[in-house]
Amino acid sequence: MGKIVHIVLWKLKGPIANHEVAKEAISALYKVPGAEVMKLGPPLLDGRAKGFNWGLYSIFSSKEALQKYAVSDAHVKVVENNVKPNVEDLIAYDFELDE
Repeated sequence: MGKIVHIVLWKLKGPIANHEVAKEAISALYKVPGAEVMKLGPPLLDGRAKGFNWGLYSIFSSKEALQKYAVSDAHVKVVENNVKPNVEDLIAYDFELDE
């Protein structure tokens, strides 16, 4: 089994002026252990993003590692306290890389 790519796209709440605060809160995900690689950032081409204005790209060693991360106390705490209060919508997408 290959590594797993985990992508999450968010539509941040409120006016653009509040988005920096939201991005800072969501960046707490960097402190959650489990991912081999994690990057957060805005879309390069807004017209194609369908309103999603902040995203996460991460790589995990296996499906099991992603599942462990998803239910970890650290991840759940960041999602509940930092992510959910700052987003109005999200989409998550995972796929396996060829070995």
